[in-house]
Amino acid sequence: MVLGYITAALFLLTAAKFITKRLPYKRLDASALKIHKAAGLALLAVSSVHAILVWKLMHQRPPGMYIAGFVLLACILAAVLSRVFMKKLGRKWLKIHRAAAAVICLCLTLHIVLGVTSFAAYQKAVASITFSDIDVGRVADGVYEGDCDVGYIYAKVSVTVKNGKILSVDILEHRNERGTPAEKITGEIVSAQSLDVDAVSGATNSSKVIRKAAENALAQGIG
Repeated sequence: MVLGYITAALFLLTAAKFITKRLPYKRLDASALKIHKAAGLALLAVSSVHAILVWKLMHQRPPGMYIAGFVLLACILAAVLSRVFMKKLGRKWLKIHRAAAAVICLCLTLHIVLGVTSFAAYQKAVASITFSDIDVGRVADGVYEGDCDVGYIYAKVSVTVKNGKILSVDILEHRNERGTPAEKITGEIVSAQSLDVDAVSGATNSSKVIRKAAENALAQGIG
């Protein structure tokens, strides 16, 4: 997410040239041109790293967000290359450069809007998670699977119950960004023989999702 903000800031720096060109200040425009070139290269580098890092999270974000993001990256590359090969392209380079810049602006706006709305939906989904007071003693012996999906975080667990006790809680899948530390909550559930355990500091949302997945698993064993 931080790289996303940096990408947006760098684009604003490159776009400043569009404004200074129309102002009667040649020195300012010359300075803006230098910034434009440097910021353009930095924009390509940062957006490329951003794309690589978020690739594994593709299935946790709206498809439109990724489509806009990769079109954005392609247009940034086109804008940079049009400048690099401006002599070979002749007059066409500026048309390509400006067209790419226009698409970058549209895709960046769409990318940000989808990102903000999807993150808001994720926060709402996490806030709406509630827990039931499941009596483990009523759960039939067996191995049960349960999951919980709030968009940005998904967890699937396997819970083994025997003689009214939780023998183990195993994580089958946990898609997250920085919530991996929350996985130790499975041991706390077994120790407490209850889902009513404290969230792992720094990974509160993943803790809630894992607990809810475990609850959904246990619920299957109650007749």
